[in-house]
Amino acid sequence: MKKERIQEVICVLCPEGCKITVTLENTDVVKIENAGCKRGEDYSIEEIKSPKRDFFSTVRVCGRPETPLTSVRSTKPVPKEMLLPCASELAKLVVPAPVKMGDVIVRNILNLGVDIIATREVEEA
Repeated sequence: MKKERIQEVICVLCPEGCKITVTLENTDVVKIENAGCKRGEDYSIEEIKSPKRDFFSTVRVCGRPETPLTSVRSTKPVPKEMLLPCASELAKLVVPAPVKMGDVIVRNILNLGVDIIATREVEEA
């Protein structure tokens, strides 16, 4: 039995912000409307089937009471359903100073093929 549903996606790839309407039958995309370009079509399909987000957070740093945290980010977008598990993993960490911008804090977090890197330097005490 085919179950049709319509989902709207706002494309964020350019300033246009196209409001794309995607029609699905079960899990298959059968129609895409109002996409201003091919990139928007591809984005809307990806957003419905496997949404991903850039991940930003902080990690505790030991040895620097005046700078107890450093900011971090993912090297690639993370599946949306894995954002909280990634945050939970980072909450367990304490890294030693010094931390340099670009240092890999966690390699291949949760086996996602994504590294977590520092985006702020913390000098040694």
